[in-house]
Amino acid sequence: ARAMGHRGMMEGSSRGGRRRRRCLACAALCAALLLFAAGLCVGFMHVAQDDTRSHARGLWGVHGARELFASHVADNACHQSCFVDKQCTCLREIAVVQEVRQLFEESRRKKADLGIGAAADRAAPHAEETAAAAQLEGLAPLAIKIEVCNGLINQRIALLEGIALGVILGAQVLLPVHMPFNGVELPKQPTRTMDRNLQRLERMFDLDALQAGATELYRDHWCKRSDEPASKTWCHGFQRPALLYGNATEAMEDAISILGRKRRNVLSLQWGAGAKSEALSVLEAAQREFYAGVANLGGDAGSPHVLLDLGCTLFSLAVDETTESWSIFWRLHRHLKHEPDVREQAAAVKAHLASLGVAAQEKAATFGFAAPPLEGGAPGYNVLHLRAEEDWQHHCEAWMGLRDGYHRDNCMNNTMLVHNVLLSEGVHPGVPLYIATGLTRAELSAVRIEGPLGSPGLVGLQPLFELFTVALKEDVIDLHPSWATEQREFYAAVDYELAQGSRTFVGNSVSSFSAFIIIDRYRHSRPSLHYNGGNIPLAEDFVKPVKSLSVPTLRQPLKWVFALNVNNASDVSNTFWEMTKVAVISAKRQTDLVAVCVTTAPPTSPVAQWLVGHGVRVIYHRPTWADELVQRVESKVAEENMRSHLSLDPDAMLGTFLRIEVPVLGLLDEFVLYTDVDVMFTGHVDWDVILGQDKYSALRGSTDFARGKGLSGGGRAGEGGLPRYFSASSEMQKSRLPGMLNAGVMLLNMRALRESYDAFRHFIFSSSSLDWPAGPGDQGAYKTFYSETSVTWSWRKGRLTTCTPIASFLPFELNWKTYWPRNDFARIIHFHGPKCQSDIIPYKTRAEVTMPVFKGILEDCAGNGDCYRLCEEFFRYLGGG
Repeated sequence: ARAMGHRGMMEGSSRGGRRRRRCLACAALCAALLLFAAGLCVGFMHVAQDDTRSHARGLWGVHGARELFASHVADNACHQSCFVDKQCTCLREIAVVQEVRQLFEESRRKKADLGIGAAADRAAPHAEETAAAAQLEGLAPLAIKIEVCNGLINQRIALLEGIALGVILGAQVLLPVHMPFNGVELPKQPTRTMDRNLQRLERMFDLDALQAGATELYRDHWCKRSDEPASKTWCHGFQRPALLYGNATEAMEDAISILGRKRRNVLSLQWGAGAKSEALSVLEAAQREFYAGVANLGGDAGSPHVLLDLGCTLFSLAVDETTESWSIFWRLHRHLKHEPDVREQAAAVKAHLASLGVAAQEKAATFGFAAPPLEGGAPGYNVLHLRAEEDWQHHCEAWMGLRDGYHRDNCMNNTMLVHNVLLSEGVHPGVPLYIATGLTRAELSAVRIEGPLGSPGLVGLQPLFELFTVALKEDVIDLHPSWATEQREFYAAVDYELAQGSRTFVGNSVSSFSAFIIIDRYRHSRPSLHYNGGNIPLAEDFVKPVKSLSVPTLRQPLKWVFALNVNNASDVSNTFWEMTKVAVISAKRQTDLVAVCVTTAPPTSPVAQWLVGHGVRVIYHRPTWADELVQRVESKVAEENMRSHLSLDPDAMLGTFLRIEVPVLGLLDEFVLYTDVDVMFTGHVDWDVILGQDKYSALRGSTDFARGKGLSGGGRAGEGGLPRYFSASSEMQKSRLPGMLNAGVMLLNMRALRESYDAFRHFIFSSSSLDWPAGPGDQGAYKTFYSETSVTWSWRKGRLTTCTPIASFLPFELNWKTYWPRNDFARIIHFHGPKCQSDIIPYKTRAEVTMPVFKGILEDCAGNGDCYRLCEEFFRYLGGG
């Protein structure tokens, strides 16, 4: 019992001790957290030990931050509005102003000491300090030090924005000494463990040219502002260089380190992380306080120097076309040139591309393309910046997963379909194509996109090489095995030089490299596009033009897409081929629609050549399910031939089913107009016609799918407006009821149909038949799958299930039937059912009915219909084609 009692006392004592220790630990943790939070509130600057470059950082740290914060929150009014002397608007401004003010207080005391002879009692400065003070004469009174980070274009932006801040503030800029030549970012590998291969900044850029341009800009900027204090530095008297770089930066850093440790007339403040969004306001507060201090000291003589160490200045300035920052930024950009080594390598690749011009034209001619127009007396070349490397795939996975309020959906889009993007956007295969990428030719042939952003079943970019005459760096430059890492930014600079001189630039808009070039080319009205579609993040917030460069939701002119499966041995297919010609020729004469054909015809076939020769942008595509569909049609002919006349012809059925592939072939448009090939255009077709002027005007201002605006909308079934999935008009009788729709003319919501493609395809091919409750064939599949189901009860029939297609309404004039009365306002005539060659003319001339199912329609044609007149117009187009 005693033992047990003793053990119990010991356990109780132990438990009590543990509780006390836990309480003390909690109290210490809470105190630490409070102190840390207080420091963070104004932790704009901090004291750091001398690093490898012997920098003297700020003159106060956590203790000063706590004191300043305490005095700040003690004043309730100041706590509420967060200002100092009614000038500063945030805590970071309070912090920097406090530092500058403290520096000038010390300078005033030093001046007062000198006035009463106290200087005699001071120790003479060491030789090191004397040399440092002499070096400091080259430093402007107010200066900023900047760094660069990430890849080449982000480094360029950091340099330009840092110098632009210097211009706006009237501050001299100390450029970084080094830059990373390997700016790759792999989220799964800590960047601090990566070999960045730091190189001197002048190894990449011509800093002398930048210095000359920047100094001229400073002078122009500040000579227009002669009443402001900074004009004395940049417009009058001793002309300091606008920039310090290379050895000059290193020497100045050493001098500041020496004098800063001794508190000798110089203050070096370090910028804090996460403060970039407030950069300009904070720096302007420092500038105001600085020049106020200079004035109080009685002029520049003896004034201290303030150096603000900003770190990497990427995205530290809002560059907006509506503000002065835009012109400053791009003027500096004009003077930021690459070193001769970069330009020489780019020139060698350009020469190689020029030598490919004839071969590219000859290859394109086999597809039906005429020679491209010359540009400056030469065919030139195009550039495709293709991001498919491993680091980019990891980046996209992380970037798309961010939940920060921005719309993110286009990082890897169309990577494996880039050849279709080029063809559908009119990029001419007769112009040599340079691919700017971190992959070799062998790697491009085997590339695949894995993970949640992947392209299942697609491996390699072989179609791109088959359709275009392609050049890569490796074709000209003897690349080191580690070029893609150790010299990554050097070769990115070569790619940049090539992109600047290209006829058309195509890139990935999420990439800063591509986005920057697209924005720059916008300024010069030079053609560019982004193959991934959607928005351009860099242009949304950071380098912002007045005009949106995203793919417009209501793109004008519209793309008109049709599908064609051609078999020259089939009479039905020959009939449809003639109708295709009429559709193409009439669209070209009557509209400004951009014609795009999805066809199973080979690129060198007469059909494909004819289409290309008549301005159609052709996508060569045979679906993986094509053979299965043909076999299924052949096996079901006897069963279904009375439900649809197309069931007699497997080739025609494949042609109509091709439409389900349209959303997944890489077209950039949010909406396209699809028609069957048996149409004839008789008038202009645009968004005003489709939506009506009022609705078009309203939607144009409120809908922007690229930014996520309006994505959840979509017109109700049977009503006008943008469709949730597709819009269509009526079948044989004029009706707005969705169940009566005809799929011969459709407005396709490409995004919604792309997202539902896998499920729709599974629905079609998991069925044992091609006949659905809403009808046979592809039209029945659309009406059944994209529908809302409702259940009603009848005392006679019991439970009734109704499927209502989720289809918006297209005006009748966009799908006007030949057997309806004449309508001079019709824009698209649909030869629905009977065709001129095989049905209407034989009936007119010989009263012959070739297909019994058409007898009633042919009788309508002979009565109130307009078939005969429209067939005459049809044959005029055909004869002139």
